[in-house]
Amino acid sequence: MLEKTFTSKLVKLGFPIALHNLFFVLGNSITTFMTGRLGELPIAAAGISNQFFFILLLVQFGISSGGSIFTAQFWGKGKKDDVLRTLGVTLLLGFIAGGIFLVIAVGFPNLFLGIFTNDKEAAELAAGLMRIAGFSFIFTPVINTYGHILRTTGVVKLPMFASITGVFLNILLGYGLIFGKLGMPGMGVYGAAAANLTARVFECILLLMFVYRLKTPLAAPLRKIFAFDMVFFRKVLRRVLPVTSNELLWALGITAYAAVFARMGTSAYAAITIKDTTENLLFVPFNGITNALGILVGNTIGLGKPEKAQDYVRQTFLLNVILAGILGIILFTLRKPIISLFNLSPKTRTLALNIITILSAAIWIRTSNFIFFIGMMRSGGDTRFAYLMDAGAMWTIGVPLALAGAFVFRLPAHLVYLLVMIEETIKFFISVWRFRSQRWIHDLTSA
Repeated sequence: MLEKTFTSKLVKLGFPIALHNLFFVLGNSITTFMTGRLGELPIAAAGISNQFFFILLLVQFGISSGGSIFTAQFWGKGKKDDVLRTLGVTLLLGFIAGGIFLVIAVGFPNLFLGIFTNDKEAAELAAGLMRIAGFSFIFTPVINTYGHILRTTGVVKLPMFASITGVFLNILLGYGLIFGKLGMPGMGVYGAAAANLTARVFECILLLMFVYRLKTPLAAPLRKIFAFDMVFFRKVLRRVLPVTSNELLWALGITAYAAVFARMGTSAYAAITIKDTTENLLFVPFNGITNALGILVGNTIGLGKPEKAQDYVRQTFLLNVILAGILGIILFTLRKPIISLFNLSPKTRTLALNIITILSAAIWIRTSNFIFFIGMMRSGGDTRFAYLMDAGAMWTIGVPLALAGAFVFRLPAHLVYLLVMIEETIKFFISVWRFRSQRWIHDLTSA
């Protein structure tokens, strides 16, 4: 059964996070559409340069979400000074990662671009985009770290407001700088990069301004934020590294899947891209639910109530199955109208319909794994097991099955995608076992 009090807390915390994610997805889609109006070369160059930012974003997500595992439990135990020290460690790690990516993007972009393309014109254009975007990498750790840790203290609307403002500014500046509208110079695809950089700087300044103006729990002098010793630093690092490594391996795995479908032909890659776009939108409410669960689980473990944390996961899993089942039915019913929004060949249309059909049946497993992995294991401090399970399943089951299906058995794209879902099914049963064992619960606030 679902407790009304718990469901209310979950919605109160999860709705702003879901709304934040929705605007982020829509903002990226609109910017991509505007860039696509310039032609194939600009959209290809933007796509390649965005891969570099995508990897950085996942690294930063790993660092900030790893730090938030501690802050959720520290906040539940009332240890505000330890929350601030964890903020300091996480910011330091984020700046180190951002600095490395900045040096590569600005000074040595071809080291990365050579992996993706042999087209000199596309590589040159992408290198210019990376040099502009690279300067945003020193602002990304501030935005991600403060956003994640504010949420663990119950402040969820502030990062949402700053992010949505940044998204709207990015769209407005992108329109003006890409096409030379609103009295702005027309910079083409470079305008999109300049708009993104400006929006990132503005979002960072706005977020920090409100953190201190509104006297949030993170409004503290820098000497207090960075007042950690090496013992505390190593303690946080031991939990952050598996999460960050997991995000890196996951990003590489997603890149491997994309390469497999791309090698299968344009129709297969177009069909899987449509699936990805649809799935990103479907995941918006589950992103909110999962992150809200993570906050509640961390706070509850910090309070010394592991049984309640276990019950919170059980209730959220039940809610997830109901919601995912409803959305799966809706997706299956609307799959043809969704596909009709795209100008596709008959072959691509058939592949896309089959893949969307599989997604509609498997969405509850995908979202359940998301809840167990992020909302339960990571928030419970079970980062090493989560890392081994997620990355291990992807690279020992998912990627080999995709390669075999595509290049050994020469299966069509929808059956290759079905093989990939075997990885998700195995992870689901392992996650259920881990949940029942209660071995995922770790109190990280002890000395």
